[in-house]
Amino acid sequence: MFATGGGDAVINLWHDSTVADKEGAFRKEVRHLTYQFKCLFFKRRGCFERARIINAALDADYTKAFQLAIELHRPHKLFELFSELCSCAPYKKRDAEVHIEKALGTLGKEEFHLLLQYVREWNTEPKLCYIAQFVLFRVFSILPPTEIVEIKGIGELLEALIPYSQRHFSRIDRLERSTFLLDYTLTGMPVIEPETDGRELKEEDVKCFEDAGGYQFGGISLEEQNDDNEPKEISRKKRKSHKSKDGRHKKEKVVDYTSAAAISSQA
Repeated sequence: MFATGGGDAVINLWHDSTVADKEGAFRKEVRHLTYQFKCLFFKRRGCFERARIINAALDADYTKAFQLAIELHRPHKLFELFSELCSCAPYKKRDAEVHIEKALGTLGKEEFHLLLQYVREWNTEPKLCYIAQFVLFRVFSILPPTEIVEIKGIGELLEALIPYSQRHFSRIDRLERSTFLLDYTLTGMPVIEPETDGRELKEEDVKCFEDAGGYQFGGISLEEQNDDNEPKEISRKKRKSHKSKDGRHKKEKVVDYTSAAAISSQA
Protein backbone atom coordinates (compact mmCIF):
# COMPACT_ATOMS: atom_id res chain seq x y z
CA MET A 1 0.00 0.00 0.00
CA PHE A 2 1.24 3.46 -0.73
CA ALA A 3 -0.21 6.97 -0.41
CA THR A 4 -0.21 9.92 -2.77
CA GLY A 5 -1.12 13.55 -2.23
CA GLY A 6 -1.55 16.74 -4.22
CA GLY A 7 -2.08 20.46 -4.00
CA ASP A 8 -5.77 19.96 -3.33
CA ALA A 9 -4.94 18.50 0.06
CA VAL A 10 -6.33 15.07 -0.84
CA ILE A 11 -4.43 11.94 0.12
CA ASN A 12 -5.12 8.78 -1.90
CA LEU A 13 -4.33 5.33 -0.50
CA TRP A 14 -3.55 2.64 -3.05
CA HIS A 15 -3.86 -1.12 -2.48
CA ASP A 16 -2.59 -3.90 -4.72
CA SER A 17 -5.70 -6.07 -5.45
CA THR A 18 -4.24 -8.17 -8.26
CA VAL A 19 -4.10 -11.36 -6.22
CA ALA A 20 -7.59 -10.82 -4.75
CA ASP A 21 -9.07 -10.23 -8.22
CA LYS A 22 -7.46 -13.40 -9.52
CA GLU A 23 -8.76 -15.37 -6.54
CA GLY A 24 -12.27 -13.95 -7.05
CA ALA A 25 -12.26 -14.85 -10.74
CA PHE A 26 -10.96 -18.32 -9.89
CA ARG A 27 -13.69 -18.88 -7.26
CA LYS A 28 -16.35 -17.65 -9.71
CA GLU A 29 -15.12 -20.06 -12.35
CA VAL A 30 -15.07 -22.91 -9.83
CA ARG A 31 -18.66 -22.15 -8.77
CA HIS A 32 -19.74 -22.05 -12.40
CA LEU A 33 -18.07 -25.38 -13.16
CA THR A 34 -19.54 -26.92 -10.01
CA TYR A 35 -23.02 -25.74 -10.97
CA GLN A 36 -22.65 -27.18 -14.47
CA PHE A 37 -21.38 -30.46 -13.05
CA LYS A 38 -24.31 -30.69 -10.65
CA CYS A 39 -26.78 -29.91 -13.43
CA LEU A 40 -25.24 -32.58 -15.60
CA PHE A 41 -25.16 -35.03 -12.71
CA PHE A 42 -28.80 -34.48 -11.74
CA LYS A 43 -29.82 -34.54 -15.38
CA ARG A 44 -28.13 -37.88 -15.89
CA ARG A 45 -29.48 -39.09 -12.57
CA GLY A 46 -32.97 -37.92 -13.51
CA CYS A 47 -32.76 -39.73 -16.82
CA PHE A 48 -31.54 -42.84 -15.04
CA GLU A 49 -34.29 -42.63 -12.42
CA ARG A 50 -36.91 -41.96 -15.08
CA ALA A 51 -35.65 -44.98 -16.98
CA ARG A 52 -35.97 -47.13 -13.85
CA ILE A 53 -39.59 -46.05 -13.37
CA ILE A 54 -40.42 -46.66 -17.04
CA ASN A 55 -38.80 -50.09 -17.00
CA ALA A 56 -40.73 -51.05 -13.88
CA ALA A 57 -43.99 -49.94 -15.50
CA LEU A 58 -43.18 -51.86 -18.69
CA ASP A 59 -42.54 -54.97 -16.60
CA ALA A 60 -45.98 -54.46 -14.98
CA ASP A 61 -44.23 -54.04 -11.62
CA TYR A 62 -46.36 -51.09 -10.58
CA THR A 63 -45.51 -51.52 -6.91
CA LYS A 64 -41.86 -50.73 -7.62
CA ALA A 65 -42.83 -47.96 -10.06
CA PHE A 66 -45.04 -46.23 -7.45
CA GLN A 67 -42.38 -46.51 -4.76
CA LEU A 68 -39.69 -45.06 -7.03
CA ALA A 69 -41.92 -42.18 -8.14
CA ILE A 70 -42.73 -41.28 -4.52
CA GLU A 71 -39.17 -41.70 -3.22
CA LEU A 72 -37.72 -39.63 -6.06
CA HIS A 73 -40.44 -36.96 -5.71
CA ARG A 74 -41.81 -37.39 -9.22
CA PRO A 75 -45.48 -36.32 -8.96
CA HIS A 76 -45.91 -35.96 -12.71
CA LYS A 77 -44.64 -39.49 -13.37
CA LEU A 78 -46.79 -40.80 -10.52
CA PHE A 79 -49.84 -39.15 -12.09
CA GLU A 80 -49.00 -40.75 -15.44
CA LEU A 81 -48.88 -44.18 -13.79
CA PHE A 82 -52.28 -43.71 -12.13
CA SER A 83 -53.73 -42.32 -15.35
CA GLU A 84 -52.44 -45.30 -17.32
CA LEU A 85 -54.14 -47.72 -14.94
CA CYS A 86 -57.39 -45.74 -14.78
CA SER A 87 -57.74 -45.41 -18.56
CA CYS A 88 -57.06 -49.04 -19.43
CA ALA A 89 -59.50 -51.22 -21.35
CA PRO A 90 -62.65 -52.46 -19.54
CA TYR A 91 -61.46 -56.06 -19.50
CA LYS A 92 -58.29 -54.92 -17.69
CA LYS A 93 -60.06 -52.85 -15.03
CA ARG A 94 -59.91 -55.55 -12.41
CA ASP A 95 -56.18 -56.13 -12.95
CA ALA A 96 -55.55 -52.38 -12.72
CA GLU A 97 -57.44 -52.17 -9.42
CA VAL A 98 -55.41 -55.09 -8.07
CA HIS A 99 -52.14 -53.39 -9.06
CA ILE A 100 -53.18 -50.13 -7.39
CA GLU A 101 -54.33 -51.81 -4.17
CA LYS A 102 -51.14 -53.85 -4.02
CA ALA A 103 -48.95 -50.79 -4.60
CA LEU A 104 -50.77 -48.63 -2.06
CA GLY A 105 -50.69 -51.42 0.50
CA THR A 106 -46.88 -51.31 0.65
CA LEU A 107 -46.65 -47.57 1.39
CA GLY A 108 -45.82 -46.19 4.82
CA LYS A 109 -47.40 -43.27 6.63
CA GLU A 110 -44.83 -40.77 5.37
CA GLU A 111 -45.34 -41.97 1.83
CA PHE A 112 -49.12 -41.72 2.24
CA HIS A 113 -48.67 -38.17 3.50
CA LEU A 114 -46.63 -37.28 0.41
CA LEU A 115 -49.15 -39.03 -1.86
CA LEU A 116 -52.06 -37.09 -0.33
CA GLN A 117 -50.13 -33.87 -0.89
CA TYR A 118 -49.90 -34.74 -4.57
CA VAL A 119 -53.61 -35.62 -4.61
CA ARG A 120 -54.41 -32.23 -3.07
CA GLU A 121 -52.55 -30.48 -5.88
CA TRP A 122 -54.19 -32.63 -8.57
CA ASN A 123 -57.64 -32.00 -7.12
CA THR A 124 -57.36 -28.26 -7.75
CA GLU A 125 -57.35 -28.78 -11.54
CA PRO A 126 -60.60 -29.85 -13.31
CA LYS A 127 -58.59 -31.86 -15.84
CA LEU A 128 -56.80 -33.83 -13.11
CA CYS A 129 -59.55 -34.15 -10.53
CA TYR A 130 -60.76 -37.52 -11.85
CA ILE A 131 -57.43 -39.20 -11.05
CA ALA A 132 -57.23 -37.38 -7.71
CA GLN A 133 -60.68 -38.59 -6.65
CA PHE A 134 -59.88 -42.12 -7.82
CA VAL A 135 -56.65 -42.28 -5.79
CA LEU A 136 -58.36 -40.70 -2.77
CA PHE A 137 -61.13 -43.30 -2.93
CA ARG A 138 -58.59 -46.13 -3.10
CA VAL A 139 -56.60 -44.77 -0.16
CA PHE A 140 -59.70 -44.46 2.02
CA SER A 141 -60.82 -47.94 0.94
CA ILE A 142 -57.51 -49.57 1.89
CA LEU A 143 -56.68 -47.75 5.13
CA PRO A 144 -58.94 -48.04 8.18
CA PRO A 145 -60.02 -44.80 9.89
CA THR A 146 -57.62 -45.37 12.80
CA GLU A 147 -54.61 -45.36 10.45
CA ILE A 148 -55.93 -42.42 8.42
CA VAL A 149 -56.09 -40.30 11.57
CA GLU A 150 -52.45 -41.14 12.35
CA ILE A 151 -51.19 -39.71 9.03
CA LYS A 152 -49.25 -36.51 9.59
CA GLY A 153 -51.20 -33.34 8.70
CA ILE A 154 -54.30 -35.26 7.57
CA GLY A 155 -56.63 -32.56 8.95
CA GLU A 156 -55.11 -29.80 6.83
CA LEU A 157 -55.06 -32.04 3.77
CA LEU A 158 -58.75 -32.92 4.13
CA GLU A 159 -59.70 -29.27 4.68
CA ALA A 160 -57.99 -28.43 1.40
CA LEU A 161 -59.62 -31.37 -0.43
CA ILE A 162 -63.23 -30.81 0.67
CA PRO A 163 -64.08 -27.46 -1.04
CA TYR A 164 -62.60 -28.45 -4.40
CA SER A 165 -64.30 -31.85 -4.23
CA GLN A 166 -67.67 -30.18 -3.58
CA ARG A 167 -67.08 -27.88 -6.53
CA HIS A 168 -66.29 -30.81 -8.83
CA PHE A 169 -69.38 -32.76 -7.73
CA SER A 170 -71.59 -29.69 -8.26
CA ARG A 171 -70.21 -29.26 -11.76
CA ILE A 172 -70.84 -32.92 -12.57
CA ASP A 173 -74.39 -32.63 -11.20
CA ARG A 174 -75.08 -29.62 -13.45
CA LEU A 175 -73.74 -31.47 -16.48
CA GLU A 176 -75.90 -34.49 -15.70
CA ARG A 177 -79.03 -32.37 -15.33
CA SER A 178 -78.30 -30.60 -18.61
CA THR A 179 -78.30 -33.97 -20.39
CA PHE A 180 -81.94 -34.49 -19.30
CA LEU A 181 -82.93 -31.39 -21.28
CA LEU A 182 -81.25 -32.85 -24.36
CA ASP A 183 -83.09 -36.16 -23.89
CA TYR A 184 -86.39 -34.33 -23.48
CA THR A 185 -85.76 -32.29 -26.63
CA LEU A 186 -84.84 -35.35 -28.69
CA THR A 187 -87.91 -37.20 -27.39
CA GLY A 188 -90.23 -34.32 -28.20
CA MET A 189 -88.88 -33.65 -31.68
CA PRO A 190 -90.89 -36.46 -33.44
CA VAL A 191 -94.15 -34.96 -32.08
CA ILE A 192 -93.64 -31.71 -33.94
CA GLU A 193 -94.84 -31.91 -37.55
CA PRO A 194 -94.31 -29.14 -40.10
CA GLU A 195 -97.36 -27.27 -41.35
CA THR A 196 -97.89 -27.91 -45.08
CA ASP A 197 -100.30 -26.32 -47.54
CA GLY A 198 -101.81 -28.76 -50.04
CA ARG A 199 -102.42 -26.00 -52.57
CA GLU A 200 -98.70 -25.21 -52.92
CA LEU A 201 -96.58 -27.93 -54.39
CA LYS A 202 -92.86 -27.39 -54.68
CA GLU A 203 -90.69 -28.92 -57.33
CA GLU A 204 -88.68 -31.01 -54.88
CA ASP A 205 -91.90 -32.44 -53.42
CA VAL A 206 -93.10 -33.65 -56.82
CA LYS A 207 -91.92 -37.19 -57.40
CA CYS A 208 -92.48 -38.75 -60.78
CA PHE A 209 -92.00 -42.46 -61.18
CA GLU A 210 -93.49 -45.18 -63.32
CA ASP A 211 -95.92 -47.54 -61.64
CA ALA A 212 -98.01 -50.11 -63.57
CA GLY A 213 -97.65 -48.31 -66.89
CA GLY A 214 -98.48 -44.88 -65.53
CA TYR A 215 -96.77 -41.97 -63.74
CA GLN A 216 -97.46 -40.69 -60.29
CA PHE A 217 -97.20 -37.11 -59.15
CA GLY A 218 -96.76 -36.71 -55.41
CA GLY A 219 -98.18 -40.21 -54.82
CA ILE A 220 -101.32 -39.72 -57.04
CA SER A 221 -101.41 -41.52 -60.39
CA LEU A 222 -102.60 -39.94 -63.62
CA GLU A 223 -105.47 -42.42 -63.82
CA GLU A 224 -106.69 -41.37 -60.38
CA GLN A 225 -106.40 -37.73 -61.38
CA ASN A 226 -108.39 -38.45 -64.58
CA ASP A 227 -111.02 -40.27 -62.53
CA ASP A 228 -111.22 -37.25 -60.25
CA ASN A 229 -111.58 -34.90 -63.22
CA GLU A 230 -114.36 -36.92 -64.96
CA PRO A 231 -117.14 -36.01 -62.48
CA LYS A 232 -116.16 -32.34 -62.82
CA GLU A 233 -116.47 -32.55 -66.63
CA ILE A 234 -119.85 -34.33 -66.36
CA SER A 235 -121.15 -31.66 -64.02
CA ARG A 236 -119.97 -28.96 -66.43
CA LYS A 237 -121.79 -30.71 -69.33
CA LYS A 238 -124.96 -30.91 -67.26
CA ARG A 239 -124.75 -27.20 -66.52
CA LYS A 240 -124.28 -26.44 -70.23
CA SER A 241 -127.22 -28.68 -71.21
CA HIS A 242 -129.46 -26.93 -68.70
CA LYS A 243 -128.42 -23.54 -70.06
CA SER A 244 -129.07 -24.63 -73.68
CA LYS A 245 -132.51 -25.92 -72.78
CA ASP A 246 -133.41 -22.63 -71.10
CA GLY A 247 -132.24 -20.74 -74.19
CA ARG A 248 -134.40 -22.89 -76.48
CA HIS A 249 -137.46 -22.29 -74.31
CA LYS A 250 -136.84 -18.56 -74.42
CA LYS A 251 -136.46 -18.62 -78.21
CA GLU A 252 -139.71 -20.60 -78.63
CA LYS A 253 -141.56 -18.11 -76.46
CA VAL A 254 -140.21 -15.19 -78.51
CA VAL A 255 -141.28 -16.91 -81.75
CA ASP A 256 -144.75 -17.53 -80.36
CA TYR A 257 -145.09 -13.89 -79.38
CA THR A 258 -143.94 -12.64 -82.79
CA SER A 259 -146.27 -15.00 -84.65
CA ALA A 260 -149.24 -13.90 -82.54
CA ALA A 261 -148.46 -10.24 -83.23
CA ALA A 262 -148.27 -10.90 -86.99
CA ILE A 263 -151.68 -12.63 -87.01
CA SER A 264 -153.30 -9.78 -85.12
CA SER A 265 -151.91 -7.19 -87.58
CA GLN A 266 -153.22 -9.13 -90.60
CA ALA A 267 -156.65 -9.27 -89.10
